[in-house]
Formats: sequence, C-alpha cells, structure tokens
Amino acid sequence: MSSAIDFNLLFPTEPISTSDEAISAGLDASEPSHNSKFLVVGEGVSLDDILEREPEVVQFTSCRPSYELVNSLLAARIVVAGVAPVIADRVAKRVLGFADALGVSDESSCGVIGLGRVGAEVTSYLTTKYGDVAVTDIRTPKAGLLDELGVRRKTLDLLMSGSNAISIHVSDGPTSRPLITARELNLLPEGAVAINTAHSQAIEEQDVIDALRNGILFGYATDCAGELITQLSLESEFKGKLIVTTNPLTNQIGAPQQIAKFILANAENLSTGREIEGTLEQVDFPDIGDPSFWSSKMSPTS
Repeated sequence: MSSAIDFNLLFPTEPISTSDEAISAGLDASEPSHNSKFLVVGEGVSLDDILEREPEVVQFTSCRPSYELVNSLLAARIVVAGVAPVIADRVAKRVLGFADALGVSDESSCGVIGLGRVGAEVTSYLTTKYGDVAVTDIRTPKAGLLDELGVRRKTLDLLMSGSNAISIHVSDGPTSRPLITARELNLLPEGAVAINTAHSQAIEEQDVIDALRNGILFGYATDCAGELITQLSLESEFKGKLIVTTNPLTNQIGAPQQIAKFILANAENLSTGREIEGTLEQVDFPDIGDPSFWSSKMSPTS
C-alpha cells in the first residue's frame, strides 16, 4: 500500500484499546487526509464526532462496535464496515480451543448460531473435526454456501435439541439481548457445552449459571463475559466449567497489522469504486429473512 490511499482517522485522544494504538501505528505509513470520505474509527468515538466529519464510509477497528452507533450511522445512510473478514479465522481457532478445553469429543454434534462471515468460518473449521455440524440463521444463506460447508440449516429449536455443543456468532441488537435463554438451553441434551464469542448479552448469563448447576450444561466458554460470568468464573464451584478469556482477538500477535492492511485495502476500494469488504447491516426478526426457521428472535452478523 502507498501513501496515495485516501483515508481519515478518528481515534480518541487516548486510545481505549492497545490494539487501536497498534492499528494506528500500522496506518502511519500512509498519510491521513482530513477531507477523506473514508473514516477509520477507533473504540470510544462518539456519533457526533463521526457525523461532524461527514464520511461516506465508516470503518471500525474493533470486533464489536456498538449496535446503537452502527444503527445511527446506517440511518444516516453511511456505509459501515467492520473487521470480520480479517478476524474470522482467529475467531474460528479460538472456538476450537474453547471446544478442546471443554472436552468436546470428535463424535459430538455441533450447532453454529449465526452464519455471517465469522459463523461461516467457524462452521468450516468445525466440519474438519466434528462428525455432525448444523447451522441456523434468520437469513437464507447465499446460494451454494451450505453445500460448500457440507452442513444443514435447521430451526433454532432443532439445532439446540440436536447439539452437544453450540457456538454463538450473532451481532448485538435488540433481538439478541438475549437470544439464548433458559428456554433454549433446556432444549440441549444433558451435559452439552456452549461457546459465545458474539457479545455478552447474546445469552442470559444467569440462565447459563442455572444450567451449569442443574447439569443441562457441562461447560460454558466465552471471550465476551458480562459481570456475572466474570465473577463466578473465579469460584471453585465452576472450575473447569466456566472458561473466560479477556484478551481481545485484535490484540493477538500480528492482528493489528493485518487489520491495518485490511483497512487500507478498503480505503482503496472506495477510491477505485470497488466493493467495501466487511459491511454491516442490522437484520432483526422478523422484518428480513425466513421467520419459518425461527422459534425465537435473532440479529445476525454481517
């Protein structure tokens, strides 16, 4: 990439995340243009600050930009992009690591909830190791995707009732706060495990604790724990059953540099009229998609 690429930066005076600092450093080889319509936004930036720059495209650097912020930008007819294409592989590897830590056997049936860019990558990884993998998503998958992955699409209820392990990959939104509650967890076979790399409110944390105590769940792993799971993961009662990591994928070795390269490529895509990668959309049940595949609500990822 060269310094001719047209983009602008909007980071807090003191970046909230260390990955934003590294990403910013990775962009230093190219000179930002304050008049650019491609705006790179770090964690902790306000809506007013973004709108003041009048961007055509907003590129977030974080894995989980705020639903309210994304929704407001889309309402203002601004194209919004995330980093899912560049971190999907890392998410998939983290899910496999969680599954190993929870003792998921090779013969287990796995269910993936959310078939966006990340969910599809996770599904691809899971099919190489586990015998039976199913997916569920409110939207009809793009033509050929299910055949390419070698999986079946099920309703949420059928997926839950037939899975020894579930992995959640849905975006934040009013219909996924929460998506998985006691009702859905009670459909799982006894002793199942759940993995959540979506967001802390995608699953009701008190219901997870109750399911662990009554044996419905054997274990739960997440990299986006809320206050309750974070606190109880330190207690001896849940040793080996609650696995929590607080290290963001964007902090992993090499990730900030990959993200910076992806951002510059997207900025070049805008200037040359090519498609922006990793665009986000808000899809809430039941306005878009196939409601017949749902027994409960969902807001899927890009």
